[in-house]
Amino acid sequence: MKRTSLIVAGIVLTLTFTGCTKGSSTSDVGNKPSETALTFAETKTAAEKSTKEPSTKEATTSETKKELTTENRTEEPTTDAFVENPTVEHTEEYNAEEAKKKFAESDIPDSIKNIFLSDGVFVDTVTQTEMKLSEYKLYEIIFDWKRADEIEEWNYYVAVDFDGDGKKELFYDVKLKNSDLCQRVIFHEHSDGKVYAYRHPSVRVNVSKDGDVLAAAGAMYPDYLLRYSFDTEKIIETEITDYERQDNGEYKYYANGREVDEAEFRTYFEHFGENRLDWTEFRVTPDSGENQTSKN
Repeated sequence: MKRTSLIVAGIVLTLTFTGCTKGSSTSDVGNKPSETALTFAETKTAAEKSTKEPSTKEATTSETKKELTTENRTEEPTTDAFVENPTVEHTEEYNAEEAKKKFAESDIPDSIKNIFLSDGVFVDTVTQTEMKLSEYKLYEIIFDWKRADEIEEWNYYVAVDFDGDGKKELFYDVKLKNSDLCQRVIFHEHSDGKVYAYRHPSVRVNVSKDGDVLAAAGAMYPDYLLRYSFDTEKIIETEITDYERQDNGEYKYYANGREVDEAEFRTYFEHFGENRLDWTEFRVTPDSGENQTSKN
């Protein structure tokens, strides 16, 4: 297949798997190329947990796949379903008051909690202006023009210390107005004491309690582990794992910037599966700052 056709196929697959509906997970794409793929199975514990806690926004990923791409691929890869969200932690019927109480009692920094509980102010990293939830939009560059999407509801969150500064970030899943698409936003308290909101570049991620991120770039690209840090304008990504295919068909594996053997390489993905975080349901409408009950 020609390179142009592969790119088009990749775009179509990416667009196909980025939609979501309220209360459901966004499907992702794992990669299985025409050649042998490296497969990283999740641990039995993670698999059992997913089975015991079924939910409408559930990740049942049984394996993490790395696509072995080459510069001159001639065969079209096939794809398997990859569900990107961990299990959502919630009861059968959403209880707004309980969700609000749980959010208020969490160990998220007060400056971030106040954005949702007291209509607090934060800095939009795109416009570099202070605002409230009712004013916040998700900007996206589409080819040569910029689109601003309004948020209808903030649905699910995880709290984790991505950058190891001792303070947790708030990673939120949002529903856009007039759309079935969901997107992600990270709130980070910077050293200047202000909270900054970052549009997350992809919905195709899981997060572990260590702050590691399992990312899937799309049908044509490999899954990989990342770590985040932040400045006042952007999320800074540092790769935890990587690999290179050699001319003889073998592979070199890397973790945290050093070469490792395959067995050690696999342990990073196993560790991630054991420590993957659940998402917690807390629905907030940006116009009022009040959490809403589900509409079934």
